[in-house]
Amino acid sequence: MTIIDFEEEKSYENRRDFIPFDSVDSLVLERDPSFEDYLFFHNLLDKFCWVAKLHYGDRETVKRKRHRLDTLFQGMLRSGAFSLVKASKALSKEATEEQLRYHLTKGWLNELVRSHPLHPDYLQIGTNVGQWNTPGSGGFASWNIIQSYYAFFEYLAMICVGIDPTLKANGHKVVSKFFNNHGIGKASDRVIFYPFNLLDTTISFPAHPKHCEYHYATYPREVGRSIVELELELTKAFALLSKQNKGTRTSFVDVFYELRLWANYTGVQSIITLSDGGYQKFLSRNLATIVFLMGGMAELAYISRFGVVSYLGALKRFSLDYIDKHESFARNKFLIPTYVRLRILKHFGIVQSNLDFLIPQPADPVIFL
Repeated sequence: MTIIDFEEEKSYENRRDFIPFDSVDSLVLERDPSFEDYLFFHNLLDKFCWVAKLHYGDRETVKRKRHRLDTLFQGMLRSGAFSLVKASKALSKEATEEQLRYHLTKGWLNELVRSHPLHPDYLQIGTNVGQWNTPGSGGFASWNIIQSYYAFFEYLAMICVGIDPTLKANGHKVVSKFFNNHGIGKASDRVIFYPFNLLDTTISFPAHPKHCEYHYATYPREVGRSIVELELELTKAFALLSKQNKGTRTSFVDVFYELRLWANYTGVQSIITLSDGGYQKFLSRNLATIVFLMGGMAELAYISRFGVVSYLGALKRFSLDYIDKHESFARNKFLIPTYVRLRILKHFGIVQSNLDFLIPQPADPVIFL
């Protein structure tokens, strides 16, 4: 069977259909068929992050594939996706600071842990593998996945509770069901932005920048595949998971949950082999990207509901309770993801307060657009 025949015969009715036929993934799968589930998740995470990079990256960044967390988040803000007025309309006036701080703080803590050890290179999420091993919760891919998932979950739970303060956000199924069926409609393009607002039922996608039409903007692991093709594949993957879960509406949050379950239980033996090498490095970058963007959206939602003063107060409390008590974090505050986003919000004028205590000397690892 040729590559073209295989591609044409794809029905996207099983996980193997989402793994490129002529690729390193296929060679890995030949050696170890048990890796099929991991490669399914790995490819979906990578493509999910890549459509965000293409959509929010500027022409030169996309062309050179030198993507970064700090510039990607700024690209989201510069795209006009966020407005304090629009965001406030998505959130309930009945939601309390205590409710939202509870989930936001847990998100900060899990993101902090999954980012250890802090290093300037973690901001780089391009195609260059580099020499640094990336943060990985002690070097184990399974813990990196689990900590990243819980950071993501708490950020999403904060937004969902902000929309409906009666929601008891005490488990994945409760939050995902609410988000997929109700929250996404209320939050989309207000506090939840592309591609996090894609569902298995999505048939209409946003207009992309002009540079996405060029060959240099195609997917590097499958050269020639456009952002439009990647979007369709993502929704087909969501549809597959939906079919396997009794037809429930499905989004990226469910993909992440399935990966977390796999890493925690059924995929233990397979994931041990990810203790080093390219797979873990790109996995860690993709997890960092997903959590960083979701954290930014949660923080923007909190600010739109309670204001900057309340947000800074919550961050100060978090710093006193966690960051300042650990030397490795305290001396590298400027590298903590939450503080990187804070400086970006300052750069965009959303936060006005003086942040001199976060500016490192002599070199600043954060790039501002």
